[in-house]
Formats: sequence, C-alpha cells, structure tokens
Amino acid sequence: MIYLLRHGQTEYNLERRIQGSHDSPLTSLGREQAQAMGRTLRDLLDGAEDFDLVCSPQGRAMESAQIVREAAGIITPVISDARLCEVGCGSWEKHHFASICARDPLVEDEPCFLSAWANYCTDGEGLDPAVERLWGWLCWAGKRDLVVIGHGVAGSILRALYVGEDRDGMLQYHSARQDVIYRLDGGWAEKILVR
Repeated sequence: MIYLLRHGQTEYNLERRIQGSHDSPLTSLGREQAQAMGRTLRDLLDGAEDFDLVCSPQGRAMESAQIVREAAGIITPVISDARLCEVGCGSWEKHHFASICARDPLVEDEPCFLSAWANYCTDGEGLDPAVERLWGWLCWAGKRDLVVIGHGVAGSILRALYVGEDRDGMLQYHSARQDVIYRLDGGWAEKILVR
C-alpha cells in the first residue's frame, strides 16, 4: 500500500509560478499543511510500523517529509529517491502559468497542467521519459508499504500509472492539492481529505 502526498504550499505555488526542477521554500501555510497531512496519516497508519517514508530529494518535498514524519510519528528515517523528482519544465520554470498561456493561447485550452506540459513544453523533460522514470519507481515499490512525499505533476503521473490509465486518460489528471492524501492499493487510488 502506498500513501501518496504532495509537498506543502511553496512560495512559487502561492505566486502561481512553475517550479519543476527549481525549488522555493515552504510557506507558513505549507508547513501547516504538512503537519495536517502528518496528523491525518498518523490516524490512517494506526500504529503500523512497517511503512517506510520515501520522498523526492527536492527541498520542498524533503522539508515536508520531515514535518509529516514527526507529526505522523514515523520512526524510520526519510529515504530520498531522485526518481520521485518533479517533472522538468524547461523554459517554463520560474514563470507564471498565466504568462505561458498569454504567449501560447493553445496552452490554456488544455484540460489540466499535465496535459499542457506534455503537449506544449517542448524543452522540458517530456512525458515519455517522465513516465519511464516513474514507472521504474513504481515497479521498485512493488508491494512495499510506503508513505511517499512527492509533487503535483509527478504525483499525477504516478496515480495514473498505478490505476492503469492510458496516455489520454493520464492527460486528464489534475495535480493533487495539498489537503489530499491518495491511498494506492489493489490497483485503485482512493482520495482522502486531510483533516
């Protein structure tokens, strides 16, 4: 079973800037969100000690993971895995999404950021390499019991892969909010609201 979480709100999230491989610090709300995720997770784990906590090595995910770990009462150390990094967004990074849409109106017509990025971010990581990287991580995860702290787009791809979506289905996935935990189990993804 995998509990999949997104890092808490960052300064770039607040400003609606694209982060990708760049980083920005958690806001005070982001730290509160990570604490709330940890408290909710503590109730979900109900004393289970066989869950490892794995996260992206990017600063926003690492800081969130440490906060979640403490609030959830997880005793094992945080394990960093580069395969969980957010997708690279090339020249889009650090820019407001609105400015990207103004430059190319077709971007705004896409159903979600994942679809816009996959179809129009020509100098980013690209959907196929991201899928290959995240599929490799999912194969490694296998039947392990894990808590995972990741990112919006990479987390959307992970969820889609886990439930067996094809490319078209995957490109309908919205990034997770910071007040949601996804429980991936038995080929299903269950959305759990953070309390």
